Amino acid sequence: MSNDLFKLLSQFSGRVSLLDYFDQSSCDEMAEINIKNDTYKHIYHVIGKYATGNAPEGYRGIYQFARDNVVHPDDLEAYCDLMDPEGFEERMAHAPFPNFRSAEFRYRLQNGQWRYVAQYVVGGAENGLAPGTYRFYVFDVQNRVNRQSGKENAQTIIFDQVNSLTGLNTEHAFYRLAEDAIAQHPDYPWCMLFIDIEHFRLFDDWYGRDKGDLVLKGIGEALRHYEKTHNAVAGYFGFDDFALLLPFDMTVIQQIYEDVRAPILSFSYLVGFLPAIGIYKLEKSVHLTEAFDRASIASSHAKGDIKNRIRLFDSRRHLLHEREYTILTDFISALEDDEITFFLQPQVRISSRQIVGAESLVRWVKKNGEIVSPGVFVPILEKYGFISDLDKRVWEKVCAFQREQLDKGLKTVPISVNVSQVDIFMLDLPKLFGNLLRRYKLPPNLLKIEITESAYASNATLVRNVVAALRKKGLLVFMDDFGSGYSSLNMLSGLNVDVIKLDAQFINVNEEEKAKGVHILESIVNMTKSLAIPIIVEGAETKRQIDFLVGIGCRYVQGYYFYKPMPVADFVPLINQEGIIDDRGIIAKLNEQMRIREFLDQNVFSDSMLNSLLGPVAFYLLHDEDVDIIRFNQQFYESVNVPDFQQRLEGIQRFLPEGEHQILLQLLHQAMEDRYNGAKGLLHFYKTDMSLTSYNMHFFYLGEQEGGHRFYGSAENITKYTDLLQQLHYIGGFFTDTIGFLKRIEGKTEFTIAAHGLENAFGLSKDEFEKELNTGKFYTRIINSDGLGEQQDEVAFANHVSFFYTFKVRNTKDEILTISMKGDPIFDKLSNYSYILVFHQEK
Repeated sequence: MSNDLFKLLSQFSGRVSLLDYFDQSSCDEMAEINIKNDTYKHIYHVIGKYATGNAPEGYRGIYQFARDNVVHPDDLEAYCDLMDPEGFEERMAHAPFPNFRSAEFRYRLQNGQWRYVAQYVVGGAENGLAPGTYRFYVFDVQNRVNRQSGKENAQTIIFDQVNSLTGLNTEHAFYRLAEDAIAQHPDYPWCMLFIDIEHFRLFDDWYGRDKGDLVLKGIGEALRHYEKTHNAVAGYFGFDDFALLLPFDMTVIQQIYEDVRAPILSFSYLVGFLPAIGIYKLEKSVHLTEAFDRASIASSHAKGDIKNRIRLFDSRRHLLHEREYTILTDFISALEDDEITFFLQPQVRISSRQIVGAESLVRWVKKNGEIVSPGVFVPILEKYGFISDLDKRVWEKVCAFQREQLDKGLKTVPISVNVSQVDIFMLDLPKLFGNLLRRYKLPPNLLKIEITESAYASNATLVRNVVAALRKKGLLVFMDDFGSGYSSLNMLSGLNVDVIKLDAQFINVNEEEKAKGVHILESIVNMTKSLAIPIIVEGAETKRQIDFLVGIGCRYVQGYYFYKPMPVADFVPLINQEGIIDDRGIIAKLNEQMRIREFLDQNVFSDSMLNSLLGPVAFYLLHDEDVDIIRFNQQFYESVNVPDFQQRLEGIQRFLPEGEHQILLQLLHQAMEDRYNGAKGLLHFYKTDMSLTSYNMHFFYLGEQEGGHRFYGSAENITKYTDLLQQLHYIGGFFTDTIGFLKRIEGKTEFTIAAHGLENAFGLSKDEFEKELNTGKFYTRIINSDGLGEQQDEVAFANHVSFFYTFKVRNTKDEILTISMKGDPIFDKLSNYSYILVFHQEK
């Protein structure tokens, strides 16, 4: 694709389609064709310029007439390649720039001479055109061809020097007179103005062509005035495009705007028909036609801006466009040179830290090792319509990777690929992905499709049908970026997607917006749970975020806290580690979150019931470094169980061992900083006999009160546990069996091995055995679990150890051992500690 074509496309703002841009341009001819129906609709043309005749009806007839009577015989190949109805749609579909093609050739004029034209063809849903419908535009480029060939003076075809409607110079006469003016006054601060009436074609439709001609005539009269009074040169380039060369003076230009606007206001006060003026200050190295183009670019930036209808050419924005051209041309080469690849970011189950899947993230790695950031090239590809070329390349590579893993006998996980809004509208996705699965002989569960939520808002019916067709083929469909602006329960139930992906942006907010972010996130999580749709939160980077997500019921995350995006070369050895993959994948779990209004329901509420539900709790007040208890419930009073309880309510730090006062203060300050999760810690308090009691404390900050800071806190007496644990450590050296604890904290389980006597038989140290239990790797050793290893939740293991259980395991030497395990529920009265476990090898 030529640089000239890219320069033309650069003028089209990302806010509008190519159709919008070309419809507002100063073309000589504009028509719409339908290849499927063989229809031709004339929209606009310059009267009296190009050869015409009695062309037959229908597009094919028009094409044949132009080929035989209008196009220069030497240029027929270029014309036919562009406009031949046979194979037309296929050529458009495979064009380097999707649904956009162009060519240059010579058209016959009415006087029999030839004129070089550039003809552009636009199609596609992204440009607002129905399937099979295309629009083409003809531009006169003879002056540029003459300049390039060095024959401008000899071969320029001059029609009328002055346009009869506006009284202004025609295009060629304008450039000739402008050059003369600059030559006569080289020291003037010359500038080029491009003047365009926004939506002028619509003005013609609403008010009639005669009213439109009166507006053009009025603008011509206004500009001729400046030719007489300000050494200006004015030109009319067709349709609603005007040019004006004059010395730069912003005050004068403001008045020109008002004078050009006046003829429009005589018929309409609608702001949609305001003039847009672009200005380019001339530089000696820039030709006048290029100056006109730059003024036109500046004018396009004024369109749509009601307040600022006059714009100076911005060289920085121009350089940005040039940079975009470079990226686009480099991207085409990147596809040919196989520089487009992908990284993988694992998706993790929080409780076990096992990998349940991964997302493919596009990467552009040049041959010299330079990596182009997706944030640089993806928006440009989306803007210019190349994003589908990128997506299809990544999809192909992901499928090839999965096939390679299977052929090598290596482990793999389901990988999700991203589908853009353009892909949905332009591609037959179910057919395309079905072909990929067949070609690479992949089971559908190894490929997941991520569709952004915003695509649904564009065309809900189309997206719903695409999702249904993809799921029918066995593919899992994710909704990406959920909660970005269109979320609703109705949308979820209508789309019937398999998984929701939510960005962690809701908890990456400032202090003032935290409460709002929490409520939004909780609402979305509850909404998805009510439909039994699992949710993945992406972008989680800190332990505080993970703890908060666990607290509101999120089970899966994708983020830097666990894994960064990584090359395939790093991903393969990672997932082939023993026990790293959760083969169950992503599992939906119904909404088990408890809501505060359930506690406050008038049918069940009472003070005693609420306090029983809460357990031992109290409110604390921190002022300076003193901590007072300002309110407590009966369970708290009974848990503390000291005769001088009333004397202990003020300055509770007095009853802590030396050094723990600072621990208490640190916990309270941590709770102030993390209002989502609060702060947890172990504190010891002296009783009246100077013995110590141990408490698991959990503080939440409530706000300022009475010159201090108020906190809510739960206090769990774990003295029995800590005493017994210490005793078991002492006697551990005398046991030949394994003794440990299984504790449940906030729905999660955790093993602690206090004494270990199976090292020789099992091949694992106490710490290694404890680590295997907590990572889930131990479950893989069980070979006759009677369903134990296939449970759908990690707490299933704990549910088998109430009293006695026997099973076979493999040790580190791959030998089979029989192990019996019995549990003693001596801690049943304590919510967070369930069992003492004894593992014993059967002889």
